[in-house]
Amino acid sequence: SGEVDKLEKDNFEEVNKMAHVFDVSWLTKRCLKFYKAEVLKFEKNSYKEMLFACEIASRANYNLKDSRYVSCFVKNVTFSGNGKFIFLQRYMAGFSALPKRRIDMSLAIAANDLNMISNFLTTYVSLTLKCEGLDENSLYMLQKLDVQKFSRTFPSELNELTDFLTAITEDSECAEMKGVVDNFVQG
Repeated sequence: SGEVDKLEKDNFEEVNKMAHVFDVSWLTKRCLKFYKAEVLKFEKNSYKEMLFACEIASRANYNLKDSRYVSCFVKNVTFSGNGKFIFLQRYMAGFSALPKRRIDMSLAIAANDLNMISNFLTTYVSLTLKCEGLDENSLYMLQKLDVQKFSRTFPSELNELTDFLTAITEDSECAEMKGVVDNFVQG
């Protein structure tokens, strides 16, 4: 078991990546400990600090297949009031161009707050996609949602969303889009 002399926020991701690539278990544990103690210690509780920690967790999950960072972020980051909603609005800006890892991270942050996901999807779908049809990221998010849980929690919003999705995909010639929407609508 060794020790890292200069593990800092600036070099953390590179050290963590090397620890995973070379399967150095003591170093992967040290990196996770550093993430919890230093990266998740926000001095100003600013969007920039939270984004930095969030992106590290997202990349660790996606690139290193280490979901512990996402779990730590979700468990340890406290949002006041509707801070989570505000953070996710900024984090998911430019939704149609977001990488899938950011959508997955957004769903992890929202967790069981289906109202937040419902509001986002309804707003995005109704305002942005009315004329354009569903884009790749919208289809991806629809595939990832737990429709049964959504249905139990927000039945009227789900009906509204499924009616809208059915209407905008009715004339579509895209088989993939129709398949994803059909699966979502049928639950």
